[in-house]
This record gives sequence, structure tokens and C-alpha cells, in this order.
Amino acid sequence: MQEKLYPDLILYNGTIRSLSPSGAIHNAIACTGGRIVAAGKSDETRRLAGPDTQSIDLRDRTAVPGLTDAHVHLAEKGTAEMELVDCRDFYTDAHAVAEILERLQREAAALPKGTWVVAHGSPMQDFRLKDKRFPDKKDLDRAVPDHPVSISFGAHVTVGNSKALALAGITRDTADPAGGAIRRDPQSGEPTGELHERAQLILKKVAPEFNYLQLKEGIVFALNQCLERGVTTVHDIVRSGEPVRAYQELKREGKLRARVSLLPRVIESQIGSKSLIELGLITGFGDEWLRIGGVKMSIDGGITGKNACFYEPYDDDPHNHGIIRIQQDELDETILNCHKAGLRCCVHAIGDRAFDMALDAYENALSKSPGKNHRHRIEHMGNWLSTPERIQRLVRMGIIAIPNISLGYFVGDAILDCLGEKRMAKSFPFKTLLKNGVIMAGGSDAPGYYPVDPLRDISACVSRKMRWGDLLVPEERISVEQAFAMHTTTAAYAGFEEEYKGTLEVGKLADIAVLAEDPFEIPGERIKDIKVEMTIVGGEIKYEA
Repeated sequence: MQEKLYPDLILYNGTIRSLSPSGAIHNAIACTGGRIVAAGKSDETRRLAGPDTQSIDLRDRTAVPGLTDAHVHLAEKGTAEMELVDCRDFYTDAHAVAEILERLQREAAALPKGTWVVAHGSPMQDFRLKDKRFPDKKDLDRAVPDHPVSISFGAHVTVGNSKALALAGITRDTADPAGGAIRRDPQSGEPTGELHERAQLILKKVAPEFNYLQLKEGIVFALNQCLERGVTTVHDIVRSGEPVRAYQELKREGKLRARVSLLPRVIESQIGSKSLIELGLITGFGDEWLRIGGVKMSIDGGITGKNACFYEPYDDDPHNHGIIRIQQDELDETILNCHKAGLRCCVHAIGDRAFDMALDAYENALSKSPGKNHRHRIEHMGNWLSTPERIQRLVRMGIIAIPNISLGYFVGDAILDCLGEKRMAKSFPFKTLLKNGVIMAGGSDAPGYYPVDPLRDISACVSRKMRWGDLLVPEERISVEQAFAMHTTTAAYAGFEEEYKGTLEVGKLADIAVLAEDPFEIPGERIKDIKVEMTIVGGEIKYEA
């Protein structure tokens, strides 16, 4: 095949921020075969054009490398965005228990009796509802007496009505599963309907699941939402073989419009680490569009369900320290086996007790099987309680932190209420982490409850202004350049992809986000409002406003 002598695409008359180590800014960029082949001045670059070259005048707009979100639940939640009854207070008028019940009633009225009503709310919505609580099974029974009902509030809390609990076999005599909790009425001992962490799985086993076609449609839907915000790569956490197959089919069908690094969950999952190891899969298997990025496991519960595990109890719940989902011996064994097999580990740890368990497990693995380029991660570390000792251990072992400023942006006020000022005094300490040499990439933990949107998260890192109106530890602000690195250059490193992704340089992938404004020239709090005009993946326009 004869090499093409001219570019497929030229962008000119703009501000091309390469984000390379040199900090080079160009006026134009040319792409051929999915790669960047030239970058420089507009006149010189345009002279490379051939008869079939697509040339686009940026009209002084700004181009940056395509953005990466290093922690999403896209395959799980994309379909939920399309199919579930929406009771999220971030996007609807569901600001009281009664308003949630009205939405469920309207859905139930259109369904045959006995049909499931499945809904989702927002994380920590109980803090913001006028009632200051979640609906319980009695509320749901009164509103929807003839249907089993399930409503999740974030990934860590689900509430069911009596019919749903009966179908799941949950009674006053049902024991809490390991790593989960069934909330009970303190007087009667009866379940209230509120299920935390692994207890949710009891209900989910009997609730209706999305079919395979819905799963594929949900992935396409969610990836298109990512493209609308300049996102060209996601690291997606999956818990079964179905989404893995769906991604492969979408790629074969030409419908995979953004790049995906898969993180199969190997505990609390239909996928086991043993099966991956026996198959001989290692991190990086795949190609530039779809690849294995490592494995995922969760030590403790989620902060939004007050299930993250801390040494000290929650300020507003003095008998609750959170939930441990993986014991230390199982964690040590799983991480060591995956590490030795060449599978990078991404470990969810939110509370300080879980942080230390993760660090201990990594230290154990690296002492028994030393390796310098493992790039193991702790998901959510960097949100709070990053003590000097923990920071030193992170840096010494080369562990990557994946914090989530999106949690602070959306529910930081509620987290402050349950953790207290002392633990939140240095929350999301990004300036401190970077100053001490921590490798840090950004992940949103979206979609489903809020969207994937690195520009929103970059804005929060720079301005520290949260959705709920306050400044969150403003002394930990970082620069626009540092915040973008979390979603470009460092994110590429976190994906083992820095050789061909993360900057706009000759030879790298032509993954580009075209922005209506230059984020380096406006106030930080306005970055979240920048319109994405165009998203290019592999030199092809995948989204245009």
C-alpha cells in the first residue's frame, strides 16, 4: 500500500496547546492515518494539504489533547441513564421524599401490576432532601403497593419496598452478608428496606437486568456523552464478561467511537483473578482502541453510603466505622498473584483504614516480587487523610493515586457533615500531593449519578469552588496546567500509554478536543462552562457541536 503523501485532516488558525514538556503552542496541526504528522504555523502546515485533505479553520479556538477519565463505571451506568426512573436531585425536582414517590407512582401507573419499578437517585441525596432521610420501605409501599420497587442512591445504597424484599428473601432473620449491611428498625428489628454494599447484591439478583442489546446501546450512549465533553479515553470498571464482549462487538461494528481501557473487577464479580491469570492476560492486551488496563477490587465501602472504613467513627453516626469488603489476607494474596502475573492492580480504598490495608498489600507484593513499572493504583486515595507517612509510602512504591474531585464538587458538604471538619481539613490535597511527588490522575467515578466531565473536574481543582457554593480547602488549589495533566499526560502514564497519547506531538495519536475558549486564559471557575466545539479521535471527527 502506497504511503499517503498528504494529510487527511488539518486544523489551522487556532491555539494548539500541545501540553508537551516544552509547552509548545502551535497555530495548526496535521493528521494522517490517525496520527499527528505535523504541528506548526498555519501557513506552513496548510501547504501540506492535498486534494482530499479536510481543512478546518479553528477561528481562534483552542485545541488540547483529548481528555481521559481514569475511573468510570460506564458500561454499568450508561444503560441506567437511559432506562431507569430518574429521581436524582442534581437533575430533577426530586428534593423531598414525596417528590421521589410521585415519580415512582407515575412510572408504576403505566406498568402492569407486579412489574418491577427500578429507579436511581443521587449519592447522599438524604442530606439534601427536605426530609433529611432516604425513603424507606414503608414510604415505597404506600406509594407503589402493587409493584416491587428498587431505588439506588449512588453505588453503595439501595432501598427496596416490601415486595422487592420478599422476592429477595430478605426478612428480619436474614443475616448481614460479609461486606454488607441490612439496615433494621431499632425497635422491631425488621428491615427498613435500606441495603448497603454487598447487601445490595441480594436484591439485585432478583431485580430485572438490562438485556444485552440495552447494554450495548447504553455504552454507545455514554461514550457519546463523553465525546461531548472532549473525552477520548476512559478507564472502565466492569464486573462480568457481558460488557467485555459488548465492547469487542461495538469495535468490530465500527461503533466504538472513543478509546476504552478495561478494568475487570476480580472480587465481588463474575470475573475472577484466577481465570484472567490462567488465560495468560496481562495489562496492555488489546490495541489502541480497546485494551486490558488492569484489575479492580474494593477494600471498603463507599463514602456516599457512609460505608468507607475509618479508624474513627462517622461524626454523625458514632457506632459506624464503615465496612470492610476484603480482608487483609485475601487482599494480599490477590494483589500478589495479579502483580506476579503482570496484571496491574487498581484498588478502591476510601477510608484511612482501607488506605493502610492497600499500602500494606502493595508493600507485601513488591517485597516478594520487586518491580518498578507496575503502575499499581489506589482508587480514591488523595481525597482526604493523605498523611505525610502515607504520601511517603505512595511515592516510595510508585503507586498512582486516582482521586475524585467530582465527589467534593457534588457532595462535599454532605461528606463534611459525616466526617467532620478535622478529617476534611486537608481534603483533596492536590497541591500537597504534587509537591511531594505523588503521581496523580483524575477519575470521576461517573456516570449514572453525575456525568463524565473532566472540564468540570479541572475547574474544581483550579478554583476549588464546589457545586454547593463553598470553596473547599482553597489553599490546595493547583494550576490549570497541573489540573489538565491529571486528564492528559499523567492519565496517559496511568494507562501505560504515554508513548502515543496525552500530548499533541508529531507521532502521537490524533486525539484532540477543540474548545470554544482557552482554559488557560479565563478564571478557573469558568473552565467547567467551556463549550466543546469538536472532538477528534484518531484523526476523525467523532463529535461536532
